[in-house]
Amino acid sequence: MAAPLRAIRRNAFARELAARLGAWLIRALDRTVRWRVEGESVRAALRSGRGRWLLAAPHGRLLMAPAEKTPGLRVAAMISANRDGEIIAAVVRRFGVEAVRGSSFDPRKAHKDRGGRKALAEAGAMLAAEEDLLMVLTPDGPRGPRLRPKAGLSVLAARTGAPVAVCAYSARPALVLGSWDRFMIPLPFARGAKVYGPVIPPPDGAEPAAIEAHRLQVERAMIEAVRRADALVGRAPLEPGPPLGQARAGIDRDDPAPLAGRAGPARAAAPDSDA
Repeated sequence: MAAPLRAIRRNAFARELAARLGAWLIRALDRTVRWRVEGESVRAALRSGRGRWLLAAPHGRLLMAPAEKTPGLRVAAMISANRDGEIIAAVVRRFGVEAVRGSSFDPRKAHKDRGGRKALAEAGAMLAAEEDLLMVLTPDGPRGPRLRPKAGLSVLAARTGAPVAVCAYSARPALVLGSWDRFMIPLPFARGAKVYGPVIPPPDGAEPAAIEAHRLQVERAMIEAVRRADALVGRAPLEPGPPLGQARAGIDRDDPAPLAGRAGPARAAAPDSDA
């Protein structure tokens, strides 16, 4: 499977075809899955098109996010600046979502930055220039640990004063990939749940302690949103990866996969034991 994926990444025509098919798949699944929505008031606020917002979505529960875009709503998304990101950017553009290219940024690992600092600055400039903009990020990407957001989202919230909302989905039955994020693909006519967590105000300041406290708030909200969505469809809860400090030390006794993205493409989809 790795060879076809590499061919798609390297060929512009293949990437465009993959983007067309991806957008079609997302729309088809969104129409056929029997969704239940929790946190409707937060969802309505995000879709109102009024104000500046940051929306945090877990990397493994990102697939259905473009389907939440409504006509007239200006949305931008931070997407990795690699060839996989080119495909994702092409998919979201078909939903009217603008792409800001760059990975999640962790100020404590700035020497390993992969375009995150530049993307963070671009996202901040967009939010500063627009009174009404929804910026979507996957703060636990691009390589995990899953459900453990980097600090870049909190830095952006501090700089712009934008509140943060969290959204996650789950479905049963679904295909769950063996990647670090346990990427989930709902199956047609599955039972699904979309959960919007409580709104988190921006940090009280830009000091490291304030940023870390805010990051932990976002982390708890992401974990809870995923657990709630899983519970609503009767699925076993997704366990988060190791806390960031342990991940940096290479500690992950229970799960060898969170950093699998470094080694290559995801393993094949695992049977859905919760189906």
